[in-house]
Amino acid sequence: MNGKRVSEITKQRKLLDKIKQHGVKVEFDGNTAYMSGESALEIMSVKNAITAFNRGFDSAVSALLLDDDYDLIVVSLKDYTNSEKRAMQLKGRVIGTRGMIKRRLMRETACYINIYGKTISIIGQIDNLSIAQSAIEMILNGAKHDNVFSMINKRKVEVYLNGNR
Repeated sequence: MNGKRVSEITKQRKLLDKIKQHGVKVEFDGNTAYMSGESALEIMSVKNAITAFNRGFDSAVSALLLDDDYDLIVVSLKDYTNSEKRAMQLKGRVIGTRGMIKRRLMRETACYINIYGKTISIIGQIDNLSIAQSAIEMILNGAKHDNVFSMINKRKVEVYLNGNR
């Protein structure tokens, strides 16, 4: 955690109050957060919420991770390239012109996506999260955007049909 983000999270009263409601105590010492609580599951949820905030999500979206129905996936661009120039190109492919690809991915997968530093982070409900992760990985591997959105639609139909049986 960098110093700027630590000072920002300590100002997020709503997020910190929600964390307290989950029975987890968080203390900051420099750039390190220390967490303690009764439930390992609750501590993991709080850790994910703090990680999401540090990856650039606002406190309201980060707080979704305190709900068992939501999870966080962080995709590292280092897994796709060692080149700074190529990493910028990959981020550009995920964002699209004027952010259109990113907005469409978020709308069609019902997930929150944030690109920060050398990572792409996704917050969503479990079924939607795997669809969003697959879509982003396809884009990072060079798939055409049309093919990515076709896959999203097919997967959404599969999830819908499997959920209604």
